[in-house]
Amino acid sequence: MKIEFYEEFPNEKNLAKLKLIRFPTKIFIAAKSVSEFKKFEKIAKKYKKNLEVAYWPIIKNSYYVSPFSKPDDLKDLFKKLNSIKNPLLIDIELPIPKIRILSNFLKISENKKLIKEFIKTNKKRITIPQQPFAILSGIFKWFGLIYEGFYEKNPMYYSSMCNKKINRIIRKAFMGYKNKKEYAIGLGTIATGVLGNEPLLSPENLKRDLKFVKNAGFRKVIIFRLGGLNKDYIGVIESFS
Repeated sequence: MKIEFYEEFPNEKNLAKLKLIRFPTKIFIAAKSVSEFKKFEKIAKKYKKNLEVAYWPIIKNSYYVSPFSKPDDLKDLFKKLNSIKNPLLIDIELPIPKIRILSNFLKISENKKLIKEFIKTNKKRITIPQQPFAILSGIFKWFGLIYEGFYEKNPMYYSSMCNKKINRIIRKAFMGYKNKKEYAIGLGTIATGVLGNEPLLSPENLKRDLKFVKNAGFRKVIIFRLGGLNKDYIGVIESFS
């Protein structure tokens, strides 16, 4: 199974965790600009040769690429993304702060069109996170959080953040997925993210989740996030790589 990593807070310390990884991998590096990303890409490749590095853009005013972003922010971002050839993680979620939902609500249609067109023309290099609940896909599509297309889909299954009932529902949903080669399952969390209070997944439960994903027929996972990697986690991960 192919195992990749997100890194939401790239710095020397977090990127140095690449030294623990002895198998081929890809890292998705969050950055506020192309120039900042390129700086972190250079640092990452210092710690691991032949590393595939993807750009995870953080957009101004809304953090995530969002149907509630400012249209000019999206236009500016997509223009800059066309200047590089790296793989991309287009993290389409509700904005931070959530107040942007109200201030840009009337821009949804325009933003959905901009996002859809960018996905269409860049689908071969794009990975897009999405919620795992297929039953709600109609609602997510209306809000511009899910788009049609043959890009790599990245359902987020952070079992450490869900209770037992929700975890069972997500696992059942995954078993019904078709064309599983189109999916890279997001697992975690082994370090906190932008919220700062995400519960951490134990090495034992990471093993449980990796085993489930593999047995369900998926062939790729992306683990959140690199900065939490240690000898205990890598010991579990290597047995699935």
